[in-house]
Parts: sequence; structure tokens; C-alpha cells
Amino acid sequence: MANTNDNGPENDVESGLQGAQNLNRNQMDLLKKLAAIGSDLWGGMPSAAYQKEETPDKPAAAKQDPPAPKKKKEIPAEIGIRSLWKTADETVDWTDALAHDLPTDGLTGKRLWAFYHKMADRVLSGDLDAYTEVLKTSNPLGELTGFAKGINMRAPSAERLESTFVCKDEAMSENRKLYLSAMGLRIARDLLACLPVKEVKVTAEHDGKEVFSATYPRQKLLHLNFNFIDPVKLAEDLGAKF
Repeated sequence: MANTNDNGPENDVESGLQGAQNLNRNQMDLLKKLAAIGSDLWGGMPSAAYQKEETPDKPAAAKQDPPAPKKKKEIPAEIGIRSLWKTADETVDWTDALAHDLPTDGLTGKRLWAFYHKMADRVLSGDLDAYTEVLKTSNPLGELTGFAKGINMRAPSAERLESTFVCKDEAMSENRKLYLSAMGLRIARDLLACLPVKEVKVTAEHDGKEVFSATYPRQKLLHLNFNFIDPVKLAEDLGAKF
């Protein structure tokens, strides 16, 4: 009787076939995995946009909207041009400064008052060099530098101060008369407060040409309520040239 055990030829062939089938399956699985890996690396690589959204260790960059149009820069002269003339420096009482070596107005600092005290006699005598020194030291028009390209001041006589400012281009495009008149009146008020002159002449230049000229007498400004006046009308009443 034939002995049929697991090591017989039929079983060997059958086992071999099964092994080949198993090997083929393993190879196929391996090939599929390799193909998938190859597809990930080369053939099926996601787009850059997709990577940014999906790759966990490379967070997506925030989507940036196109830059908004720049806002038009505010005209410096328009910041306070509608009320510029309503305030001014406190008037220096040179007689008081001559008589006292310490401030009496409660507003002026000790160092500046000491300078006034030192200069008072010469100022009250109409010394033009003293006028010039006071203008340089106290800089009464310093707050207005943002409203003009440049401002200068001079003392041609003991009775009169003069100032010329160069207009901001932007400020001349709208409310031209208001800008010129507001600057003229504010400059006049600050200079009249600084030195005991009778009048201040203010001139404005734009593109190398004179575009405004007005003389402000102290006597005409003494009793005005600056909160309610129209600086353009005042300039016109004083014979201003635009």
C-alpha cells in the first residue's frame, strides 16, 4: 500500500504551486506599495497649494490680501488750520520782566524769565540786536513749523517785525485763502506777544512767488474775540494781497 504522506511528489508540487502563488501575492503587494511610494514621490505629488494646506509640519501660510491703497497723507496745515489763529503765545510783559528777577505770571519757566530779565532793558530801549536775540532764544513761531516748509522772522525796526513763510504745496490746493490768512494772523499774534512792536508784516511765498502779504497792527487786534472772527475777512479788511 502506497504510503501517501506530506512529503510525496504531489504534495511537493502542490506546495510549490502554493508557494509560488504566495510569492506572487507578496511580490504584487510589494510592487503595489512601491508603486504607491513612487506615486507619492514623483507621479502623484500634490500641488504646492495643497501641500501648504495639508502638510502638518509645514503650516499653511496665511493668505494675504493685496495691499490696500495708501490713504492720502493728511495735510499738516489742515490739522488745525480752522482754529490755528484762535490761540497764541502769552504776551511777555517786558516792564514786569525788568522789575522782577523771578517769574510773576505763573507761566514762564525760571530760565526763560531770567533771560527776559536780562534782556528787558535793551528790549524796552528798542535795541534791534536784543530783538534778534529774543527771537532766536524764545522761538515764538516754533509751533508752526508743521504748517509751512519754512518760516523766518526779522526785526527791521524797533516798531515792526516781519515774517515770511513758504507754503506747503498741499495746503494751497484747498482753502488757500483760509490757510494763508490763518497763518498770517497766528504769526502776527505770536510775534506781537513776544516783542513790544506796533505791527507785524507777514508774507507768504509759493513756488518762488509772493502769494500773500498783510500787515497786522497791534492796535487793530487788541479787542478782537479771536474765537469768532473770520481770518480771511480780517486780512482783507487790513488790505491783504492774495
